[in-house]
Amino acid sequence: MTNLAGGALTRRGLLASGAALGVASCSGLIGPPPAPQLYVLHPDFQPVANAPVVPWQLTVASPVTPESLDTVRIALMHAPNVMDYYANSAWTDSVPQLVQSLLVEAFQKSGSIAAVGRDGQGIRSDCILQTEIRDFEAYYAAPDAAPNVRVNIAAALVGALRREVLSTLQVRQEAQAAANNLPSITAAFTQAAGAAIEEVVAWVLRTPVPAVKTAEVSAPAAPQPRRRHGS
Repeated sequence: MTNLAGGALTRRGLLASGAALGVASCSGLIGPPPAPQLYVLHPDFQPVANAPVVPWQLTVASPVTPESLDTVRIALMHAPNVMDYYANSAWTDSVPQLVQSLLVEAFQKSGSIAAVGRDGQGIRSDCILQTEIRDFEAYYAAPDAAPNVRVNIAAALVGALRREVLSTLQVRQEAQAAANNLPSITAAFTQAAGAAIEEVVAWVLRTPVPAVKTAEVSAPAAPQPRRRHGS
């Protein structure tokens, strides 16, 4: 875990946090660890420009997420293949729950959809938005530099009745943190995540969705008159 105590990150802080892992099992002897500082993702979503008003309803499924990102911890990469987390800090919810909630909020604020909700909320949806979070971390090109936040989301719009894939999209957004401290880094997360979600929402609203077809129920055949024997 990378150490961040309100100021800039240092290489020493990064190495010291690794040493702290060795004594984590003894933490119960000296009292509980400090409560993490919570950070909020708060994009300012607006109505989607030039988007049609769609009459159908949408369910936003829980995103598929790698185990390394299915957490409340704030992820970082300080080498091409090494993932870590900022110490004593966390999101207000796990990353997939945050992204799902932000997608629902963005659709609601778009002003262009009949109804939208999470899976399990009882929405009788015409379409399902399925997503996969592939990147959601701060990347350090140099140990003490301000990181670049990367958000990568794959999306598929699926018809609810026949489960056919109507369209797919790959979204990649980045935002450079203004400084190497958590307030600046989480602000960059808000910028990158907000831009990615706005792109997904605009794409969904502009995707042609076939009209929902109700199954035709044929009328029962009229009973044939019974023939008398000998006639």
